[in-house]
Amino acid sequence: MGPAVDEETGRLKEPLRKRHLIATSVGWPKPGHEPAAIALNEAILAELYVRPGLLAVTLAISEKNFNSTRSLSIWEDEEALKGFLKSGPHMAAARRVRELMYDWEGANWVSEETLELPTFDDAKAKLDEVRAPGPSSFESYDGDDSA
Repeated sequence: MGPAVDEETGRLKEPLRKRHLIATSVGWPKPGHEPAAIALNEAILAELYVRPGLLAVTLAISEKNFNSTRSLSIWEDEEALKGFLKSGPHMAAARRVRELMYDWEGANWVSEETLELPTFDDAKAKLDEVRAPGPSSFESYDGDDSA
């Protein structure tokens, strides 16, 4: 969904010919935290859908991958994405990510032209490219946020 997407077909209304940003994120939620996560996600989505600079977004839950939550979005530019990431609802969720999720990762990249919407396979390939080797920082997290 988004202003660049045809509601009937779910495809781009027309190719995006100018430079834009594609962003993705994925998180693996901890069981038992669903009410808090749902409330945070509802606030994030309310902000996301009206955010200036958003061109398109798709969201998914992968039941075959520990109920991971995935997002894939297209933004006019980096400033638009940063504005969303620094918004109140997104920051509220970010402050609780270690409490609510086993792990989370994200990436973004510039595209000069998009004829088709990116896919979650494209996003997975980009995450594989940028993922740091070794264990996630979540794996060594001790639950102490005082540092």
